[in-house]
Amino acid sequence: MGTRSLTRIIPRQEGLAYDKAHTKPELTLVNVYQQYDGYPEYMAVEYAKWLECLSIGNGLGRDPELNKYANGVGCFAAQFIKHFKDRPGGLYLSPIDDDEGWVDYIYTLFPKEGEETYMSIYDTRDKDVIFVGKPDAVLKKYNKEELV
Repeated sequence: MGTRSLTRIIPRQEGLAYDKAHTKPELTLVNVYQQYDGYPEYMAVEYAKWLECLSIGNGLGRDPELNKYANGVGCFAAQFIKHFKDRPGGLYLSPIDDDEGWVDYIYTLFPKEGEETYMSIYDTRDKDVIFVGKPDAVLKKYNKEELV
């Protein structure tokens, strides 16, 4: 059995604490179920690598590149799915609800135009937020390949 996870994309908003977002599924724009490899040393690192190269703005300039620029949060969410859905199975769109009992981790991405995307990681078994931060901090904490 794999390490299952949910990833929620919740646009960053005033009054929503990063470490409480896992309790607010109703704010989710997209809810994605990852059937395996959901542990932070893999999934959080993959998300951080993608996020490091992506900026979010409002409007399209000259020749914007996919996975380098998103035209708002909705475009960000669509690119996220396109990037991480690379074969049948594995990754699925999932109903937006608060049923967390069947996954090991809940990742929440907080995109905002003109700013870096924050990430939080909630461990459902220990009922604890184990990380909140930007992509560079994810890589420092979880990217074991960089340490070798």
